[in-house]
This record gives sequence, structure tokens and C-alpha cells, in this order.
Amino acid sequence: MSIAVQSEAAAVPSSAYSQARIAGQLVVTSGYLGTAPDGSGLVAGGFEPELRQALDNISNVLRAAGASWADVVRINVSLVDIERFDDMDRIYREYVSEPFPTRNTIGVASLWGGAQVGIDVWAVVPDQAREQEQP
Repeated sequence: MSIAVQSEAAAVPSSAYSQARIAGQLVVTSGYLGTAPDGSGLVAGGFEPELRQALDNISNVLRAAGASWADVVRINVSLVDIERFDDMDRIYREYVSEPFPTRNTIGVASLWGGAQVGIDVWAVVPDQAREQEQP
């Protein structure tokens, strides 16, 4: 059995998916783009603002699940322009620290709405830590 996670501080799904699911100690997020939590679409400004918004969306969903970036064990990154890898890695390091999660970064032809970057994560947290974090 798993539990759906909902955070108003992250982009709320407009179609059939959950922001994240919790199964035991495992937290798995959906893929996040640089979409504004208010549903207005992609944030303006291009790659860097989109990436930061996607990472902030994930931060908020992790928090709602009783987790943090320190609990992330796997991250998947999709880049429309794989040449932006170094830019992505520089910003990504502002959110994670050693020991770094495992990561898969792939180049893709396109993402929803013309987004330039998409991210999803897997985290593992002790049950008691998650219970203490939830209101």
C-alpha cells in the first residue's frame, strides 16, 4: 500500500498523477518541470529559472513527504539540450551535498510545454522521521 503526497507549494497535477507516493520508507516523486505552483505554466527566463523551479518543486514535495534532499538516493534528469549538462550540474550542487545521490542524465527530444529540463527523485527515509515532519 502507498500514500499519495500533496503539496500546494509545488505544481499541482492537472492530469492523472500524484506529486509523489510513499511506500514504506520509499518516496518517489513524479517528474517535475520548471512549472509555477500557481498553475500558470513554465516560469519565465529560460533554462536556469526552469531548473531552479523544478528543484524547488521537488524540495517542497519532499518536505511534504517528510523527506529532504539528504534522503534522496536517485535522481533522473532529462535535458532537451544535453550541452547544458555543466550548467545543470552547477545548479544541482546547490541542492545536494556529499554523499551525492546516484544520477542519470539523458538528452531528450522534447518535454511538455516546451520545457528545457525535467527531474524526478527517489528518496528513502525512516518512517519515524516522516511521521515527525507531517502536521
